[in-house]
Amino acid sequence: MIASPTLVGGMNDNILPILQAMISGVTDADRALVLLVCPIRIMIQYQPFLERSCSEYGFEAGCEYLTCFYAAMNQTRRNGELVNLALDQARQTLLLLTQNDGGDA
Repeated sequence: MIASPTLVGGMNDNILPILQAMISGVTDADRALVLLVCPIRIMIQYQPFLERSCSEYGFEAGCEYLTCFYAAMNQTRRNGELVNLALDQARQTLLLLTQNDGGDA
């Protein structure tokens, strides 16, 4: 099992609910939904936790999404917009997983 970060609040006293959902998800679709709704601030602050969670669960689509997401957050924006085709494609993959009745990809 993945070691939880020490946080205040959440489903128990040790972890934020959104991060608890990441480790309690049963399918890749569950984990994909977490990544799609997780606040950006949480994703940046808990990058190692999210990356480790995806890796330990063998959630390749999640690993790819996070790689693209963090790369996009560090790139120069064009006219104030975040333009990253790899991130768009990875996001589409996660969306497809969430529409796949919870089946693993």
